[in-house]
Amino acid sequence: MSGPKRDCKSYGVMNIISGDETGLENLRGQELGIPQKLPPFDPERDVPEAPDYSNPNCWLTMPEHFTKEKQPVDVFWVYPTILSDDSTYLMDLADPLLREKAEWTLVEQASIFDGQANIFAPFYRQNNVKINPLMLTAVKPIFSLGQQDIIAAFEYFMKNFNRGERPIIIAAHSQGSVRTVELAKAGELLFGDEESLKRLVAAYTIGYSITQEDLDINPLMRISEDATDTGCFILYNTISDEKDKEKEGPTIIPGAFVVNPLNWRCDEEFAPAGMNIGAAFFRHKDPANPARYPNFAAAQKVGNALVITDISNPEELPATSVTFPKGVYHMYDYAIFYENLRKNVADRVSAYMEKNRA
Repeated sequence: MSGPKRDCKSYGVMNIISGDETGLENLRGQELGIPQKLPPFDPERDVPEAPDYSNPNCWLTMPEHFTKEKQPVDVFWVYPTILSDDSTYLMDLADPLLREKAEWTLVEQASIFDGQANIFAPFYRQNNVKINPLMLTAVKPIFSLGQQDIIAAFEYFMKNFNRGERPIIIAAHSQGSVRTVELAKAGELLFGDEESLKRLVAAYTIGYSITQEDLDINPLMRISEDATDTGCFILYNTISDEKDKEKEGPTIIPGAFVVNPLNWRCDEEFAPAGMNIGAAFFRHKDPANPARYPNFAAAQKVGNALVITDISNPEELPATSVTFPKGVYHMYDYAIFYENLRKNVADRVSAYMEKNRA
């Protein structure tokens, strides 16, 4: 992976936006977006070139980002939405500000795997947050471009990095979780056959929903049943106990499963704050020393969401996004349960290794 640094773009790859084959032409000239519309869509202007994953600059991180010591498990990380300007439909992978924002997701979220797994994360052409509500419907042709990127990145990762030598964790948040769930439903990312699925430690698709209808589409998909279950999905959407707050969570779908990250159960058993090992809130000015709070909050599945109560430091949960209003703690899904998630990674990896020791 050494050699001269190149911009992250394709080399000698056929342009994938030709004609009506992708459906992008049908969107030409439309102003798309919720709640604010973006400028009229133009495929020639608004679709960046596909990344070339043989180019190291098209990868957000490889294992040396955190620890250089080789770990027995690989993580494939798909970062959440970082694009939110008023004019761009898809992430320009060469944009230094967006690359920096993607890097930050490694610090405040994917660092739960630090020292426990080799972290691989591709850059991909993700959607602007303003078209996220439409990505599985009206703008699916645009959404599909990022899906093609992730498929290509995973195939490159499997062939050139993992090579069948280590088990794998799939991990994501928010838009990244939408993408990994949709790809799993389509039989991608180890979910195409039982033999491939045997290599999956778990899929942490936090900040999105999976319903029974999703599981029916691909019977290889299933929800975690306890703290050491493997080959399964872990997911939840965090909200306050305010009445009807669930209806304000755009990532919460009726019928969604919820795995409580304090007791790792899918039922409605209350988990007290004493079970919360510790929350961690990272600061840009001092990322090595996050604010840590043991016993930060209690948690319980209520309806289709994870409701937290008994919050020790509510000032750490400000509403800073119009997409996620006050009391919808989507931005803090990892932070609130940070140490529980770290421990669970260790527990599931250990359980996987024990099951597959033979």
